[in-house]
Amino acid sequence: MSPKTIFASVALVIALGSLEKSIVTTPLPIIGEELGAGQALTWIVTAYLLAATAVLPLYGKLSDIFGRVKMLNISIALFLLGSVACGMAQDLPTLIGARVLQGIGGGGLIALAFTVIADCIPAREVGKYQGYISAVYAVSSIAGPLLGGYFAEHLSWRWVFWINLPLGAVALWLINTKLKHLNTGRDSRFDWLGAGLLMVVTTLLLLLLSPESVIDNTTLAVALVVSIVLLVVVERRATDPMIPMRVLTLPGYTISVLLIMCSQLLMFAVLVYLPLQMQWQQGLTASASGLYMMVFMMSITGGAYCGGKRIAKTGFYKSLVVGGFALSAMAMGLLYLGQFPIAALALAGLGLGFTLPSLNVVVQNVLPSTDRGIGLSLFGYGRELGGAVGVAFCAALFHLKVPVLVGEGSAHGLKDFAPVQLAAGFTLTYGGMAVIALLAFVVTVWRLKAQSLSDDVAPPKRPHEVASK
Repeated sequence: MSPKTIFASVALVIALGSLEKSIVTTPLPIIGEELGAGQALTWIVTAYLLAATAVLPLYGKLSDIFGRVKMLNISIALFLLGSVACGMAQDLPTLIGARVLQGIGGGGLIALAFTVIADCIPAREVGKYQGYISAVYAVSSIAGPLLGGYFAEHLSWRWVFWINLPLGAVALWLINTKLKHLNTGRDSRFDWLGAGLLMVVTTLLLLLLSPESVIDNTTLAVALVVSIVLLVVVERRATDPMIPMRVLTLPGYTISVLLIMCSQLLMFAVLVYLPLQMQWQQGLTASASGLYMMVFMMSITGGAYCGGKRIAKTGFYKSLVVGGFALSAMAMGLLYLGQFPIAALALAGLGLGFTLPSLNVVVQNVLPSTDRGIGLSLFGYGRELGGAVGVAFCAALFHLKVPVLVGEGSAHGLKDFAPVQLAAGFTLTYGGMAVIALLAFVVTVWRLKAQSLSDDVAPPKRPHEVASK
């Protein structure tokens, strides 16, 4: 089967995962007002990201053992069940619980789709298909904020979730008719204890960072340290560990995971907090803020498209990552100063777009076929963790200037504050993001090494042989 046919079969899966991340951002204020969410509003985003991040490595490891198609079917089915529950939710706790279920399914969507692509297209050649990937992201990511705003204002915010049902049904049909030959695995015992501890560590980390958490921070910190120690002990004793050290020691792998975390952190800072600033501080409608976000998403798409084409033509990728974080730092600086917001959105999107194909090919290039599922899933884990940490970290910065309201009168959340107070919170948030972008720039220059890209789909070298090269 041709690579184009393979890609067409998983394109809708990528669209589902991408759409779900952006479609819910613009109607957030309307959802919060109807359900009385108050300042717990960001949990609607964080709950999905937390669940999707926690289970993501499980999908990769299970797909190595049981096959890609089986795990894709399970992922989409759970995602659709969660979407139905979200659409029927009548209060905030129910909606957050439904978002957790949706996230458990959504965690496997993009990660498994990219694993399928990596199974069929070499690292260097995948740049040629970056245009198709960018087109899918463009349609879904740009349509997301627009559809979210339109549904919330003219129909109902519940359509944000109902739209997933017909798309998911078509995705299931394509996968089960076009990708049957990829449903092969290997004989191995799954590390359930390690998987459970990894999910606990992820959850505790995000709860510790979140200002909305009702659990004492000291308790969370102690539990996190204990869980990390247990995870290390369990992984060292497992015959086929959830996090194999042979993958982490591959050249360029760990640093690429760290950098994609930074990239996604910056992306979600803009995706979540800029629409809130436009609506609550500047008084724009959900649809109007969605139009602004189009600039950001189109720039990401353009950056990823051009970056992918350059990698396929030249094989060079480090300069794209360096330039990407430099542009992102400039953009966050402009948002911090409150100057040229449209230009800042364009620069941020272009810069972050440069980093996406570049870091992806580094990871795909060094992974052997036997560990491709878990390797790419851990890379996706870092990406999703970056987004979840980004929302929580931004909330923590924001609430340093805008105190959390409690008790009577807090139902309207940020609407209870004057624009000047809100501006101070948003300014500090963007300043923190500018520092993160600068740190990522320095780390890229210092630690990311240039390598030649493989023209093979399944490199014959074993992990220890690659690492010793």
